[in-house]
Amino acid sequence: MISICSPKQWPTISTAELTETGVPVFGANGFIGYYTEFNHEKPTVLITCRGATCGTINISPPKCYVTGNAMALDDPDPNRIRIEYLAAALKLRGMVDTISGSAQPQITRQSLEHVKLPLPPLALQNEYARIGTEVAEVKSGQQESLSKLDALFASLQHRAFRGEL
Repeated sequence: MISICSPKQWPTISTAELTETGVPVFGANGFIGYYTEFNHEKPTVLITCRGATCGTINISPPKCYVTGNAMALDDPDPNRIRIEYLAAALKLRGMVDTISGSAQPQITRQSLEHVKLPLPPLALQNEYARIGTEVAEVKSGQQESLSKLDALFASLQHRAFRGEL
């Protein structure tokens, strides 16, 4: 994997250093607050590298700060891999064999050196990314519809129990 990207742990920000506004900060398990500057201009594949959720794969949004609790897969080779495909391939592969440490599970850059991934042609990776985006949009729309149905049902129940039906 290190031939297609550069795994790196960035400095961790203490809770006291977080701000009320600014750029989003992402740790091992997602958004944790805001900071004054970003260390990642583009979306980046992240691997949780400490604790119980070690090996979880996420993609950060652009212009965010990624802490050292997540291994950032920086500088993916644009001629060889798309980040959407990289994230999906790692999720499918699983990261169990890269985790060390008994008391505190961890993933290190060294443990990622042996990770090998199939690299289909970029045209196929682009098609995968396009379809993945469409699926995500459909799922988002369905989730929004489900939320509206839940609100309508709660309203109906409220009216029914007040005898307004």
